[in-house]
Amino acid sequence: MNKIQRPNIDDAFALTNLAANHRVSSYPHLQTSVAMLHHAYAQYEAAQGNAFAVLPVPMNLQAAAYLKAHFKSPPQDLQHIKTLRQAEEHRTCPMCGSLHRGTLDHLLPQSDHSAFVVFSLNLVPACKCNSIRQNLLIGPNPGERILHPYFDHCLRERLVRADFQDLGLVPKISLQLCVDGAHPEFAAVRFHVRSIVQRTAVLGQLNTNWANLCRKPSLVIRALNVNPTSHAALQDVLQNEIETLDDAHDSKNNWYSMFVAGLLEPPVLAWLFQQLNTPGRLPNGPLPG
Repeated sequence: MNKIQRPNIDDAFALTNLAANHRVSSYPHLQTSVAMLHHAYAQYEAAQGNAFAVLPVPMNLQAAAYLKAHFKSPPQDLQHIKTLRQAEEHRTCPMCGSLHRGTLDHLLPQSDHSAFVVFSLNLVPACKCNSIRQNLLIGPNPGERILHPYFDHCLRERLVRADFQDLGLVPKISLQLCVDGAHPEFAAVRFHVRSIVQRTAVLGQLNTNWANLCRKPSLVIRALNVNPTSHAALQDVLQNEIETLDDAHDSKNNWYSMFVAGLLEPPVLAWLFQQLNTPGRLPNGPLPG
């Protein structure tokens, strides 16, 4: 989860050229839709991709089918779609925080919003998390919607962390929001985390990190190859680690930062310090549990 740079594409120009291109299968069937789609693109951008604010755009079935086909196999006028698909596949998923993307998907689902099938601001690089949600876009309660990584500035904030309970070698691990009801986008953040992040393998990753931490702490926090001499020293180590992870993955909500944010919670910090400094335990050895 993070806010990312929006693509710098002149979608109106690309669509106009596509509609006039007699070498593509859709010619001339898109020409009557060009003006309407130009208006649709402008209102989507003005609404900043907010699912509650983007107005529905009626499309005839034939034009919608051609646009969907062009998304799957972009002609020359839509080569930027191929570029967006292939660029930065290895980077943090802006939708869930996993450490890869791998595909280019629609924020407003193409089944219900065919006008935006090839619109670059509706095409988000993501991992399979975005397809798992299928057509889910808004919730039943006020403000519940999927966040948009091109527009929602709150994605720059730390929104979610690991929550560790029943501390030991096999604790109970879940996700906890870092914002409360006073946050202006609380409903959207909560809905996004519940609808996308919690449906991924994030809890599996957090459990693996915990197991590695207990087996050999430096596997997860490299500076823990030596035992910190105080609670404050341990807190400094973890704070430095999370800042490094945030920077390296360009996200405060990547899965590794979520893990360390959970370790920084006072009860967990106290437990970890006690475990690291158990009498007789060797530096970087297993935690007694």
